[in-house]
Amino acid sequence: MTRTDRRPRQRLGEAARREAILTAAGQAFAGNPYDAVAVARVAEAAGASEALVHRYFGSKSGLYLATVRQSVRLLLDRQRVADTALPEDATPRERLAESIRVYLDSVAVWAVGWLAPLQSPGGEPPVAAELRTESRAYYVRLMRAMLETEDSDLDYALHGYLGFLDAACLAWAARGYPEADRPAITAQALGALDGALRAAGHRGL
Repeated sequence: MTRTDRRPRQRLGEAARREAILTAAGQAFAGNPYDAVAVARVAEAAGASEALVHRYFGSKSGLYLATVRQSVRLLLDRQRVADTALPEDATPRERLAESIRVYLDSVAVWAVGWLAPLQSPGGEPPVAAELRTESRAYYVRLMRAMLETEDSDLDYALHGYLGFLDAACLAWAARGYPEADRPAITAQALGALDGALRAAGHRGL
């Protein structure tokens, strides 16, 4: 097939090319809903062919799933690094506050890509929704570790806290992500979790 575009393509190894496509896809999905992103545009931004994108990721949904998986991994990695940087005697409240800071950073960068699944849950491939559910369950386990408990009765409080945080971030997004609102979001999310934990018989934060 004769190429119709004349944009020069940089010769990259397979791993580097795949990473370039993922980077381009991440930028595309961060600023646009799933249905508005064209594989051809991602390929062009990555300096690759559309056929190569399909070769590495199989389909648009496969590309999106890989992008979501990468963004989740990056979020968890950043939170892990931030948590490790805290003093050894940091309290659960301080550790959770730091995790919120990192989460808000990610929300502001991911923008539309983060908002779209919350505003329109059916707007992304089911496999991506399943991955988000699995990631949330993993995050609940991490929070249990922060609280030094294995009490599964607290899971309602932990899942509720994550839901509160997402709802607060939706309101934050509607206001244009004002930096001045970050302390209020953090304090109120932690307050909601503290109240829920105490209602469940835990000592709270």
